[in-house]
Amino acid sequence: MMGTDICFRQDDNFVVDDDKPGCDTHFAPFNLVTFDSQLSSFFATVSSSSLLQSAAWPISNSDNKSTKTPVDRISIRSFASTGMSSTEATGPTTWTEGREEAIRKCVLPLSFESHKGSSGRVGVLGGSPKYTGAPYYAAMASLHVGSDLAYVFCAQEAALAIKCYSPEQVYSAAQFEEANTEEEVGLLVQKMVEEVVSMMPRMHVLVIGPGLGRDLVVMEAVAQIIREGMSRNLSMVLDADALFLLTLEPLRDIFQGYSKVVLTPNIVEYKRLLDANNGDLKRNYEKAIIIKKGRYDAVSSFGEDSRHLVCEEVGGMKRSGGLGDILSGTVGTFIAWNEILSNREEGAEADRMLACWAACCVTKQATKRAFDRNRRGMTAPDVLDDLGDTINAMTGEDSDR
Repeated sequence: MMGTDICFRQDDNFVVDDDKPGCDTHFAPFNLVTFDSQLSSFFATVSSSSLLQSAAWPISNSDNKSTKTPVDRISIRSFASTGMSSTEATGPTTWTEGREEAIRKCVLPLSFESHKGSSGRVGVLGGSPKYTGAPYYAAMASLHVGSDLAYVFCAQEAALAIKCYSPEQVYSAAQFEEANTEEEVGLLVQKMVEEVVSMMPRMHVLVIGPGLGRDLVVMEAVAQIIREGMSRNLSMVLDADALFLLTLEPLRDIFQGYSKVVLTPNIVEYKRLLDANNGDLKRNYEKAIIIKKGRYDAVSSFGEDSRHLVCEEVGGMKRSGGLGDILSGTVGTFIAWNEILSNREEGAEADRMLACWAACCVTKQATKRAFDRNRRGMTAPDVLDDLGDTINAMTGEDSDR
């Protein structure tokens, strides 16, 4: 069991979606730059960046509390039901219905010939002083489901805490430094980008967003990392604050025409994406896969061969912080397996939607197991503990022992 606090913030005036693990009491947001009382002059210095010029950014005020734009309260019921019935889905809705096809096309077989890394290498870009649990959950989920290696790229101040959670992940930390000039900011961004890009040849997939935070300079670096990943045809899974990044004007169309990306928005994040794209996601995400998380997860693509898969597996009735991070890590492993199977010509990129659906099924069933055992006391580490046994039972591999 991981010894960390799960902190929640409630606000009667807003729909608050930052249900990320970690304590938000003692630390400033993720900074590669030290913000101080001269915040306004700092923004003037770095204003040449196209991303940092975005007026859509919520800046911190003097007491270091983030100012947020109120989010319209939208129907959780309509979101959870995905706006479609089971009859409108273009594939299986439960694991029982889709088990054989999913195992055949999406699950990497175990083998005595395997070597370290051959079952999947997953990168996780996220983690800040405020949110240390999120990247841990994502990385550990990828390992519990079946990947061999997980690389975590996080802020220096978050690295020690995350290392204390587990020795099983490989860490790379961005050093915190103060920057007062445009040149210094540029060097910090370049340093972070190079750290992640240098590891891209080793990764099958990069999960971006768990615990990332919304620091301006970090977001600029992440935008460049995304572009570098696309230039290398790298598969990416975006969650949490990485989805917020996509709502900013310079980056709304960054994935236009790119097929190797999966977005995993919750109810608030999905509405933000819709608002940023005038209610139409097809233009900018025609080839992407979008997993709308809810009571029933909906996996959709908007291309010419648009498909909609619905996961109607029953999860738990407790919505603990960190469950979204676990899903993103689980999706990461299934996408890594799709890459491996495709390279072996034992699978195809066309199976990626089914792989995402299978990841949703595994996460739902693991959550149900953890909830049945712990009820109101269920937390995200309980779900992590059940992931391995869950996928073994779902694939029949528990009976092989």
